[in-house]
Amino acid sequence: MASKTNFLLAQSLNFILLGSFCCFSNVFVVVLCFQPIAPFAVYHHPLSNTLLHSTVDTATDESPSASILSGPPSITARDLTCSFDGGDTYQLQSASYILPRGARVGLVGRNGCGKSTFLRILAEACGYGGNNEKARDNVPFTGEVECPKDVTVAFVEQEPPSPSGITVSDALLGVTDTTQTSKGVSSGNISVYEAVRQYRIASLNAATDPDAFAAAATLMDTKDGWTVLTKADEVSTKLRVKQLENQPLSSLSGGERKRVALAAALVREPDVLILDEPTNHLDLAAIRWLSDLIREKKKMTLLTVTHDRAFLGDVCSSILELDRGSFYTHEGSYATYLEGKEERLANEDKAYSEAKALYKKELEWMRRQPQARQTKQKARQQSFYQLEKSTKPRVKDPSLELSDEGQRRLGGNILKMRNVSLSFGNKKMLDDFSYDFNKGDRIGIVGKNGVGKTTFIRMLTGEQSIDSGTIDSGETVVFGVYDQMGIPFLDEEQSCLDFVKERVEAGSGKSMAEAPQEAMKLLKQFQFPRNRWPERVSMLSGGEKRRLQLLSVLTKRPNFLIMDEPTNDVDLDSLRALESYLEDYQGVLVVVSHDRSFTDTVTNHLFVFEGNGVVKDYLGSLSDYAECLIEQEKKDDTASRPAGDEEKAANTEDKAERVARMNSIKKMKRDLAKIEPLIEKLKTKAAELQSSIDSSSDQGWTVLADLTDRLNKVEAEIEEKELEWLDLAEQLEALE
Repeated sequence: MASKTNFLLAQSLNFILLGSFCCFSNVFVVVLCFQPIAPFAVYHHPLSNTLLHSTVDTATDESPSASILSGPPSITARDLTCSFDGGDTYQLQSASYILPRGARVGLVGRNGCGKSTFLRILAEACGYGGNNEKARDNVPFTGEVECPKDVTVAFVEQEPPSPSGITVSDALLGVTDTTQTSKGVSSGNISVYEAVRQYRIASLNAATDPDAFAAAATLMDTKDGWTVLTKADEVSTKLRVKQLENQPLSSLSGGERKRVALAAALVREPDVLILDEPTNHLDLAAIRWLSDLIREKKKMTLLTVTHDRAFLGDVCSSILELDRGSFYTHEGSYATYLEGKEERLANEDKAYSEAKALYKKELEWMRRQPQARQTKQKARQQSFYQLEKSTKPRVKDPSLELSDEGQRRLGGNILKMRNVSLSFGNKKMLDDFSYDFNKGDRIGIVGKNGVGKTTFIRMLTGEQSIDSGTIDSGETVVFGVYDQMGIPFLDEEQSCLDFVKERVEAGSGKSMAEAPQEAMKLLKQFQFPRNRWPERVSMLSGGEKRRLQLLSVLTKRPNFLIMDEPTNDVDLDSLRALESYLEDYQGVLVVVSHDRSFTDTVTNHLFVFEGNGVVKDYLGSLSDYAECLIEQEKKDDTASRPAGDEEKAANTEDKAERVARMNSIKKMKRDLAKIEPLIEKLKTKAAELQSSIDSSSDQGWTVLADLTDRLNKVEAEIEEKELEWLDLAEQLEALE
């Protein structure tokens, strides 16, 4: 009932969104025009046959197509249906969801289920793509998405675009087409972001054109552009794109474009932030900063797809699962979601078994019936077809249960690095590093982006030559490298089955006759259903391509496994299965990852790349190291305070000392209050024991000795408590 009540409340808003949408890089902002006509801006996809106005169905936490409302909705999606193969597989099937304002929602589901598709549908309805019909054609869906007039939305894609002619500085301010920007700075219709852009341009030519610079500065005052400029500088610095501001987007790597797109969205401070794998290509410090920023924005609504369970736990208070075209809401943490999902699947399995038994009986009845059926028989026939749909088994969770012979034997001499150094120009990547890799080593490679982590693993495999030192690899070592850049698909038109057959023939030594059977076996193990085998690799989702890449690596049966950001774009079910496999892996494992939960699970020590070629062996988890970083940053902040802030810092420290002193006083008084009655109780007990001793002279030596021993212990405890009381009293007197 709550869902229906809140929906009707939202309908009472008598405004509609009219106007246009502005697309900047992959950040999308609504250009608002208020008019009291209708309650929502309704995006009705052209493939829909009807515009639905019915209320959202009431549902419980564990029912599909439901959301728990905590306020007016930010976005309402109703009756969404999407299929890319004509209906054989549905990414969305009559699915509805209401995103409440202020909600922090993590969207989960297995690779290829339609998570990114759903985000793109929402973003498109809220301005994504503008008039770009090509973008719309990529997501063939029916249904409607409603967005209240006062809501602005920003969307960061999994793989952001890179429009030509746009610099990073432009993208941070929402510019996607420089030919469409304002020609002058005096226009009253100019946006604050364009004002900041014009000011930046004018500041470069301030010496030659001071009048233009003065006009730009005045406009910055009028539009409050200084706040935006400060925000842009802060965000670009934290996400490490400040140094890229003058570079064109088209020249950046995928990771750099992702950070620019994320920065651009955060500069806009939208009401709704939609993120698709936001932690990809971010280091530990950037992930922590992003988590803190999202938590600080109490009013901002978040909908995110992420594989990073630590990030998910930090920023999300509810989980939305997309499973077989339907939504399931789970309030609480990811751990709570797993418990709820297990219970739901158990109930589904029970219902499936019951439906299957009934289906067999009804099937026999159908076969016995004559061709001409009466009305009652036709009604039962319709029920039979409905029952037939419910007997379709659900997709099982992924499993990486590889055979025992999957790993090659590893000899005693594995890999030795002696005094290895490497520099690129004046930049040291590795400085006099030595280490002997041993069987069972499980090493996590961590450090800021650009300090040489990927270069290091290229040294291990011999792809990167070194300046000095030696790297000796054993004869039995077979490397398996999972590259963060993804798998090289030389033929995008090649089918999944043909791709795996080639890898089987090349990597495992199987014959041409054996390869097809082995390939089909591997595809099943890695949860590629039979109807996906003939699918072109170019049509796979990002997560499915990653799963195919992992299959390709493990086909080599490596005993020295190197994984560079293996959790990127991998769904959480597959991630848990991968963790389970790696926990039993007997070879050498080297993992480059910023995913705290994953790295904590599969590694037992870290190589910390600190920069300038320095690498330290840290015996602990990535979470422990992250805490150490926080403490170190606090110390660095204190040490780097400007001289002018000394008085302020001293006042802050004095206040902190006063608070600490008062807390200590309160604690001591509480402890004293606890000790005093305890001493009185012990004295009473001692008096009782002394009385028993005085009256037990005729009860024998054994009883007397026992009472005396008990009295001595009580008196010793009294003395201990009295000393403790005196010590606390002296400390309290000194503090007061």
